[in-house]
Amino acid sequence: MRRLTILTFLGATGCTLGDGRPPLARIAIEPAAIVENDGFQTAVTLDGTASADPLDDPDGTQSLDFGWEVIDDEFRFEGSRATSPAPVILLRGDRPATIVLTVTDEDGLSATAVDHVQLTVR
Repeated sequence: MRRLTILTFLGATGCTLGDGRPPLARIAIEPAAIVENDGFQTAVTLDGTASADPLDDPDGTQSLDFGWEVIDDEFRFEGSRATSPAPVILLRGDRPATIVLTVTDEDGLSATAVDHVQLTVR
């Protein structure tokens, strides 16, 4: 969300953006589906590396903080953490999993993206 400030000086009007805008959170999941009742066999990469702060940091020099949440299925992180830009997880596969990524910029502003890991049958 951008904040817009209207400035009026001696009859002249102009627009400026307020300080700090939230980043953009983007998720890519590979593979997008696992076999139902997978039993923690398939490694799923949750990739948030396309997330960015293009308005406040167009060159991408400032770091972003990542926070992943997995809802609706049992999971384990495989050699990574919930704060990694691209963690690998294993899912039980009892039901489709909802994946939530929250990205926070250096100004403390955040954005959230949601995606799903679907289930397939053999």
